[in-house]
Amino acid sequence: MAIPRILVVGSINQDIIFYGPQGDAMSVNGCLVFDSFDEFQGGKGANQAIAAAKLGAYSSLVGAVGDDPAGKGMIKTLADEGVETTFVSAIKGVKTGLSAIFNMRKGGYVGTNVLGANSLISTAMVENALAAEKFDMVLMQLEMPLETVYGTYSAARKHSIPVVLDAGPAKHIPLERLEGIFMISPNEAEAYALTGIDVADESGVRKAAEYLYEHTSCTYAVMKLGPRGAYLFDGQDGEMFPAVDKPCVDTTGAGDTFTTAMMIKLCEGGSISEAIQYGNAAAALCISKKGGLVSIPSRKEADDLYDQITKEAEL
Repeated sequence: MAIPRILVVGSINQDIIFYGPQGDAMSVNGCLVFDSFDEFQGGKGANQAIAAAKLGAYSSLVGAVGDDPAGKGMIKTLADEGVETTFVSAIKGVKTGLSAIFNMRKGGYVGTNVLGANSLISTAMVENALAAEKFDMVLMQLEMPLETVYGTYSAARKHSIPVVLDAGPAKHIPLERLEGIFMISPNEAEAYALTGIDVADESGVRKAAEYLYEHTSCTYAVMKLGPRGAYLFDGQDGEMFPAVDKPCVDTTGAGDTFTTAMMIKLCEGGSISEAIQYGNAAAALCISKKGGLVSIPSRKEADDLYDQITKEAEL
């Protein structure tokens, strides 16, 4: 079996993650008070590129960092984890991106981002990567200039490469410029931002998925629904795939891990149903540990859990 070749286009950040009493934040005189915090390396692009490498793919990242210690550390970490960093630019005079993540009750979180060098990721960088190497799929997110998102899609289409949009962070964008995209995959907050439809119940999930399909003509809309699992819509039928039951410690990076694992399974010839189930398994392992990059499972870990739940489903 050929090794999947994944090009990730997206953000590289420093992550500061705050933890409150029993995972919740307390407000004292208008201030949010937390018990503790951790510092990690992250960013949706970096998370996804490392996830792809750890899950057995050839992984290359188009991104940007500052000429600061955080940026140098990120490039080293990416390379150490097996990510090709040829197309990661260290840009003088800017700071590496920063994310502050506030872990709330029941495993949810609120985040804020400072783009920093991520604001300088350009379509030209993506075109250079696509001209230099062959890829099976391209994965992108919204933690970079919107014109680069559209430019990435356009450039990949010229090379007939399927594109997946992991639609985070939550924001409303013109979907029509993504006409014909292979997959769009938002979480609950992102789905609401894109469609204006509440996805609190399965009826809302279906309506939001239909909206995404109607406005992009995507092949698949895959909704990431946290502890509820994932929902697939292919233009005709919808199906819910329950989450894998694992204790939730920290949801950071879980969506990135899910999407990347799903893509790898598809590149290896798996069906969309198998791919979503594999993504659920990988995400379940991710939420069982603290942090972003450090919580991404290995290929063996993901395969073992996927095989286990597949066998249990057959009984």
